[in-house]
Amino acid sequence: MKRLVLCLTTMALFGACENSAGLGGVLTGGGALTATQATGNWRFTLTRTTTLACSTPALASGSVISSHLDVMSTGAVATTSSWQNPVSGVVEPLSGSVDLTNGAVRLTFAISGTRAMELSPGTMTSSGTVAGTVTDPAAGLSPAFASDGCQYSVSGVKS
Repeated sequence: MKRLVLCLTTMALFGACENSAGLGGVLTGGGALTATQATGNWRFTLTRTTTLACSTPALASGSVISSHLDVMSTGAVATTSSWQNPVSGVVEPLSGSVDLTNGAVRLTFAISGTRAMELSPGTMTSSGTVAGTVTDPAAGLSPAFASDGCQYSVSGVKS
């Protein structure tokens, strides 16, 4: 009986201390949010990492990507979503999804249909922040800016 009480007490204490979004937010995101909270203008600041070679990066650390997300009630990013290429200034298509139950986000920043970067994994919060990793190129596509692969950590804020 003592062991049962000790076990139940320990489980209750661990449960009371736990406040992360499943597995520390690694696979699941940053908590529930609404489509309205995810929709809007976002600014993503990139910081180059050393994960990939990135021998000729066109985007320097500190580059900012301005974007507009229209998120539907299903979490899908609507075709009216876009991002502004920080090199050319051209407005390009943005696609992807936001899991509204947990904030997990995946965005594809496309250029000319065959070149793209991808924000994945990413975490969006109801308070208007995004954190994650941007990889250039997105899986199966050509690099958007560099001649080889680049990876950036990203922090974003809703503006």
